[in-house]
Amino acid sequence: MPLCPYTGHTGGGLTYVPPPTAAAGAGPDVVDAVIRDAIAMDRWLPAPSRVAELTERLRAYIGAAVPVVEGAVQGRPVDDSVRVEVLATAAEARHRLGLGPGNGYASAITYARSLGLVARDLLRLQQGLR
Repeated sequence: MPLCPYTGHTGGGLTYVPPPTAAAGAGPDVVDAVIRDAIAMDRWLPAPSRVAELTERLRAYIGAAVPVVEGAVQGRPVDDSVRVEVLATAAEARHRLGLGPGNGYASAITYARSLGLVARDLLRLQQGLR
């Protein structure tokens, strides 16, 4: 018999368990896992220390990826629409880095998610420009 009859609540556990993120390294798989964890924060609420860890890793990745992506379109001939997209994404990433997390837990989660979205765009651009 269910824990609470006629309600559909069976006393089950969590409905979403985030996948574990690799502890070391900065390869594309690790960055992708960090990005997925950050974007998924609308479905799970991590500990504040986890939010800070994801934010720092994303800030480091974005700081390193922006010059690489910008340099990729500056050094070789590419379509103008691609150049505009890359430069706009790089400008957005720099803007997000400058904002900071603000005060409070909700603001920190929002900031980490926004970094995750920008990092996802940068990662896709990096893979497309290779």
